Amino acid sequence: MRPLLKVLSDEELKEVHEASLAILEKTGMLIDHEKARDILAETGAKVDHETRIVKYPPELIEEKLKLVPKKFIRRGRTEEFDIASENDGEIYARVAGGATGYIDLETGEHRRARLDDWKEFAKLADALPTIGSIATLHCGDIPEKVADIHSLHVLLEHQRNNVVHNAFTIENHKYIIEMLIAVSGSKDRLKERPFVHHMISPISPLFLNEDDTAQLLLACEYGIPTDIPIMSIGGTTSPITVAGTLAQANAEYLGTMALAQTVNPGHTMPYFIDPVVADMRTCEILMGAPEVGLLVAAIAQLGSDLYGLPTEGIGLTCDGFVTEQALFQKAQNTLMLCLAGGTLNLGAGIVEGVMALSPAQLVIDDEIVKIARRLARGIEVNGDTLAVEVIERVGPRNHFLEDMHTLKHIRTGELMDTEIFDRCNRETWESMGKKDLVQKASEKAFEILKKHEVEPLPEDVSKELKDIVRKAEKELAK
Repeated sequence: MRPLLKVLSDEELKEVHEASLAILEKTGMLIDHEKARDILAETGAKVDHETRIVKYPPELIEEKLKLVPKKFIRRGRTEEFDIASENDGEIYARVAGGATGYIDLETGEHRRARLDDWKEFAKLADALPTIGSIATLHCGDIPEKVADIHSLHVLLEHQRNNVVHNAFTIENHKYIIEMLIAVSGSKDRLKERPFVHHMISPISPLFLNEDDTAQLLLACEYGIPTDIPIMSIGGTTSPITVAGTLAQANAEYLGTMALAQTVNPGHTMPYFIDPVVADMRTCEILMGAPEVGLLVAAIAQLGSDLYGLPTEGIGLTCDGFVTEQALFQKAQNTLMLCLAGGTLNLGAGIVEGVMALSPAQLVIDDEIVKIARRLARGIEVNGDTLAVEVIERVGPRNHFLEDMHTLKHIRTGELMDTEIFDRCNRETWESMGKKDLVQKASEKAFEILKKHEVEPLPEDVSKELKDIVRKAEKELAK
């Protein structure tokens, strides 16, 4: 049983939920899509088509919330990359989407991301054991209007993890679905085994625009699981109080969830909200602030304790440009998320807010998540681990190195090893070249990229994908 960090009491969790219901009932959401408003009106929501405001009776939200799957498989391109997503499940990391920059693995310099960078990063993510899912990088050496389509193409060809993808427009989304069907083999097979989660989000506060709503309806039609990364910003697009931001972001999830569950009952929707806070001097967002740690822990509690849903959060995001700061903020918020019950930790490989990806940081984050897994596993207490008979057998002033109990628990991972964090003394460290953490992570990344191979798609599928991308570019990148 995972040790749980509780930043909110059970009563406070209920208060947040009740506040979210009150927001949806009294303020409602502005939904800029006529068909979606009609669908919600038919299920009992109060709709004003002139203002486009939809108000949800609490009982409607409670009814639809019961339909959200409590566990599901986050599928990879191949079955060996499937991961179970459930309350109290194993902890994995996810690469965050939306970045445009890249930290060159060889020089350490920041530059605009390119497709070749994305292929390199995707291959590295494929090899690291804690990376369970990957979202997209927007590259600068391709037509801007179809960067999302090119990004997905790279992921489909160069890695096998679950993909979380967003489309720039509903038209782009249609091409993306065409690509997914090409890889799956048919629409029915895609519905049976969807290996991509589509990502759309309300715009805080409380607004679903027409195009994103259309994309949500299309994802429901094809049975493509939907992640909704609600990034309200405390102090600017949500209340400055942590509790107020939490209540509003939760309301935005619940309102969007109600629409999806009405259209496609049982639609897979992880509990995924990722509110942040603003620097009130500049209004820039802060991804690694202490209040974000409180938010991700509270979100994990809401999802796992109150709703019983697998939860995701932005534990691996950070601010700034210095490795030491990134390491501290990622470790801080990862522990807050994972010890509070979160199972998917977003931000692997991300630096500089969410604006750049770093291969070396991806290797470091893989190690951070391994440590978080060990901490979340806690202390197993039973007759074997208490080792009373072992202590009696070894006796005073002897050692445990040669005892079979020690060998047994070395093999079970009672004491985890770390690969890139130093554990040696100074003399040994100096004799090995005095390498810092980034140097060691970079060397590991180079070694992986040199040796690791990704199983390619069938040649005919790869050709079909290229044809779809060319067609999309011709049609959309005008």
